[in-house]
Parts: sequence; C-alpha cells; structure tokens
Amino acid sequence: MLNGHGDDLHLIEGKIKYNFSSNVYYKGCPKPLLDEISKNIKEIQSYPSPIANELNELAAKKFQLHSNQFLFTNGATEAFYLIAQLFSRKKAAIVAPTFAEYEDACNIFKLDYQLISKSEIKDANADILFICNPNNPTGHIFSNKELALLFKQKPATTFVIDEAYIEFTNNLESVASLTTTHTNLIVVRSLTKTFTIPGLRLGYIISNASNISALLPLKMPWSVNVLAIKAGEFIFNNYKTLQFNASELLEKTSIFKKELERIKGIKVCESNTSYFLIELIDTSAKKLKEYLIEKHQILIRDATNFNNLEGEYIRLSTQSKAANQLLIQALKEWI
Repeated sequence: MLNGHGDDLHLIEGKIKYNFSSNVYYKGCPKPLLDEISKNIKEIQSYPSPIANELNELAAKKFQLHSNQFLFTNGATEAFYLIAQLFSRKKAAIVAPTFAEYEDACNIFKLDYQLISKSEIKDANADILFICNPNNPTGHIFSNKELALLFKQKPATTFVIDEAYIEFTNNLESVASLTTTHTNLIVVRSLTKTFTIPGLRLGYIISNASNISALLPLKMPWSVNVLAIKAGEFIFNNYKTLQFNASELLEKTSIFKKELERIKGIKVCESNTSYFLIELIDTSAKKLKEYLIEKHQILIRDATNFNNLEGEYIRLSTQSKAANQLLIQALKEWI
C-alpha cells in the first residue's frame, strides 16, 4: 500500500501541528539516539554491510537467543514481503481488521489468502497465518498462553506474529523465546515505533535458524542503510535507558479516553495500547479528517480502509496533554 497508511503527511499540503494518525511514540526520538545518528553521518560515504548482521549478536543478547535466529530488514514491511516470498503460491490467513501490508505482500507473491476473525483461527486451512499482536488498529491482544496453544494445535501452519507495538502495552511479553521450541513460529519486530525513527526503516525477524537460512537468499543486499545500523547498535546497547515508560503513556491514554467518552456522537473502543479506534455515529470519517486538517491543523487516521472493519471509524494515538485537549475541543465543535 503506497498510500493509505496512517501517517500520510506526505500527501497533505500545509503544516500539521498535531499528528494523531501515526502510532509512533509522540515525544520523538530520544536525544542521545539523535546525537548518535548525527555523529555517524559521514558513514553514508561507505556501503553498509550487506545483511546488517552486526546487529544479530546484540539482539541475541537482549532476547537470550542465538545470533543465527535473527535477520534485520528495512523496516518490518520488508520482513513481511520476504516471508510472503518464502511462502509464494501457498495458502495464507490473516486475522483482520489489521495492517494492510500482510495482504499486499500476499498479493504480490500470489498467496491464496483469506481474512479471518480470531474465532476462525482453529479452523483455518493455511500454510501461513498472520497475527498482529498488539493489533493495529484495534489495540487488541492475544495472550502468550493463547498463542502457544495455537502453535501446538496447528503444527502444519507457520504463524507470523507481528510485535511492532508490543512496547505500547503492559499486557504482553514477546513470544520470541518460543522460537526455540516451535519451528512454526516467525516473530517480526520493529525499532522504529518505540524509538520514533520510522524514517530510518529498521525491523527484524526472529525465528529458528532453519527459517532464517531459508529467508536469507531472498533478501536484497544493503537494504538496511548504514545510519539505521548505527542506530540499531546504539539502541541495543542502551535499550532500557532509551525506551519510554509504557505505564506513564497508558495512564495518559486512560485520561484521554475518559474525556473523549464524554463527547456525544462517538464511541471509544477498547484497546490495550496507546492507540485506539473511535466509532463515529452519524458522521463521516473522511469529512471529519478534512475538517480537522483545514480548521485545526490536526491529522487523524481515517480507518475506513481497514478491511473487515465495518462502519465509520477513526484511529487516534495519544499525544501530549495540550494536543489531546485541542483535539477534544475540535471534536466537540464538529459534533
């Protein structure tokens, strides 16, 4: 999907003051990380390593796994395209509504795919099954216990678990450790959301060594640029000090949602993350988005293009207290 994602600033003329449409952490990239990236700017004069495997050891140390269980990619999106290529022309299932790139990857590599609900997973006839956990756009989660049971019940199905937003909730732990005991598990993660570096594009795959070996020949060399590699090294060496406080973010989200719930004409949906859906009653998501851009320089996510999400929905991601209050006031004016 070249256009239609949440952060479509590149399509909008004029200045946006407050961006609620993107799920990346609202306070921006930590200053020490920005300084590290700036310090290494001259490195762009040289080629990066072909597969960015200097990051493997650092990631392995964080997850207490072996370095041959990792493959770094140009954002999580490249990971999904590599995985779909590996399963080209086979059967796929996607738990929806969810991130559109799973579908796009399946279309490009000619997988026969179906969109299913959570309750349909057990009966799905699929070689590969995509689950976003926590899910985008709903913020819903599968517990580790639920997932482990599915891996065991469906050994012929390879599960792709997208953990791009796992650090935006306190209700989950990564299933990365299960890659040592379940050969039908591929985990995809991202460093761009938590550390607010989506422009650098840095994601990675965690699986067993056999799956990684099968994916490696499909990967384009040098897809991870040298600044992304330097940023990744710094992040893994300073992960805990750079990572935001999820409890603090979720507390702000709770306050934000309670104030939104007082506004008539909208329904705030349940979520385990700092982003969440709002159902609009008797109004258009498209028109509301246009109004907020034109009158308030506020950008929201029109969620009506998520497949298997029926109705008029927008998605919001918690921002600063001041920004949240301005959006609340703008919504009251619109309603």
